[in-house]
Amino acid sequence: MMGPTANVPCNGCTACCRNQPVLLFPEHGDDPKRLSRHYAVGPALVLEEAENGDCVYLEEGGCSVYEYRPVMCRAFDCRKHYLSFTRAERRRLVRDGASSEAVFDAGRSRLHTLGDGE
Repeated sequence: MMGPTANVPCNGCTACCRNQPVLLFPEHGDDPKRLSRHYAVGPALVLEEAENGDCVYLEEGGCSVYEYRPVMCRAFDCRKHYLSFTRAERRRLVRDGASSEAVFDAGRSRLHTLGDGE
């Protein structure tokens, strides 16, 4: 079973692939054997990061595992992420390293692409 897929007009943006942990959810279709570059944190599996904080699967042309990218990546919508927090909460998340200012900027810049009821 594959989880939900967000329909975000990324247009080459890879902000969400940088400086953010990516968890694997095998119960929702993630395949730890295909996504073998991960490690355990307690019961959770987390993708490795490159030295610069990028996802280990991010390459020059984009995601090298796009066809079987993790459900967390499939479902992430930077626009809804932006809208789900107040300005103060966004600032705190960036300050604490729990989210990226670039992701919030990407979400804000794409708000006009959300349809009615999204």
